Amino acid sequence: MPYTVEQGDIIWISLDPQAEHEQKGRRPALVISNNTFNSFTRTAAILCPITNSNRNNPLQVRLDGRTATGGVIMCDQAKILDVGQRNAAFIEKAPAEIIDEVVDIIAGFITVGA
Repeated sequence: MPYTVEQGDIIWISLDPQAEHEQKGRRPALVISNNTFNSFTRTAAILCPITNSNRNNPLQVRLDGRTATGGVIMCDQAKILDVGQRNAAFIEKAPAEIIDEVVDIIAGFITVGA
């Protein structure tokens, strides 16, 4: 049975192909779509790549000592991907506070009048 992602999962995923300044290669990413979305789509999820290049961007959320995965979550590069076709593999669960912060930033992108 294929792996079904859940909100808050930190996963390995292939981001290739990519364009311009998008992150590329196999790297960790945080699943931000909720479990209802994930179950309806079955193989698609909304995720944000994680990088070790911290540029102190306010659209990035730093992972801390509560996760084995280090780096920053790139909220400005959220994308919907087919995790089944991109060989997703579970790494660990992110703390609820980090998930909430990322989701709040993403919601700010799409909120009318913000």
